[in-house]
Amino acid sequence: MKLIDRYILLNILVPLAYCLLAFLMIFVIFDLFSNLSDFIEAGTPLVRVAQFYVFLIPSALIFIVPISILLAVLYGLSQLTRNNELTAMRASGVSLYRLMLPILAVGFLASLAMALVNETVAPQSAYWTDQFVRGEQHDGDRPFHVSQQLTFRDPASQRDWIIEEFDRRTYDMRGVTVFAPHADRDGGMQFEADSAFWREGRWWFEGLLTEERDARGYPLGPARSDLLRAMADFTETPRDFINVTKDTQFLSSRELQSFIEAHQHLSAESLVRHRVDLQYRLAMPWTCFIVTLLGLPIGAHTGRKGAFRGIALALGLFFSFYVLINIGMALGKQQTLAPWVSVWLPNVIFLIIGVVLVRRMR
Repeated sequence: MKLIDRYILLNILVPLAYCLLAFLMIFVIFDLFSNLSDFIEAGTPLVRVAQFYVFLIPSALIFIVPISILLAVLYGLSQLTRNNELTAMRASGVSLYRLMLPILAVGFLASLAMALVNETVAPQSAYWTDQFVRGEQHDGDRPFHVSQQLTFRDPASQRDWIIEEFDRRTYDMRGVTVFAPHADRDGGMQFEADSAFWREGRWWFEGLLTEERDARGYPLGPARSDLLRAMADFTETPRDFINVTKDTQFLSSRELQSFIEAHQHLSAESLVRHRVDLQYRLAMPWTCFIVTLLGLPIGAHTGRKGAFRGIALALGLFFSFYVLINIGMALGKQQTLAPWVSVWLPNVIFLIIGVVLVRRMR
């Protein structure tokens, strides 16, 4: 990395770190005001509260990182322009576009990082924090972490599960019925167990009755009884059943795609809404790169013409971008636009605006 690249990155990354820290503190304080009374009433230990906010951060980054990058680019470029450092760099023979490459790299890498976080850490941490708050607020007789009357179909094996109770913490089940269709002929095997538990990477059924059934569901012989049996052929995992109990907002894009494939029986309106949400998860991380592109010309202009006008313009474009995203999602869920068009169109529009503004830089 050249010295000039390190210098430009230093002018961007330092304010970026301050912006991230400031917005995270604001986010935590705002959320604390909402949940503090619940924590006090439930007698939640301070360590658990701190753990809650550590888990809350990944799901907040998708909103905090883009605005932090935009403000960091505006501040860094305005300082370089105000001190005539950009002019000096260009006078030494370095093109303006070459000077912008390190900043664009920051935006691009931030988008990749957000895509990775949203696909791995963020959905799990958001679900954990939601369950934590609901658990602190819960005062019913039945444990909050126990789901009832759960149904699930495995898309790969086409096995159908009906579960009376499923404990999301221990993965224990009660009242389990599974129908596994034959791959080469009609009918299949039906398994009925009093309970089931997950050990050693497989399901174990207790109090199991197994019988073969024909295409109409009638038994083809006597049932086989087992006190305890390892279901080695069952590939379903506890996470599959937990995902069924989750709101789709807590699913990654891959999990949401699997959910859509496994629930084709849902209404057309519900499927469209889920497809719009899927496209939203895929599109949102690229906001980081788009706001970086928008911030380049505005930041350079801000240093010459004054800070207020440039910041106001950048923030106006930023919030217009989010307004357009929400309008697009609403139109997509109303089936006015195709799901991918409703979500990706704002990205394309503001990407074009950013490219045009960059090309007009002097």
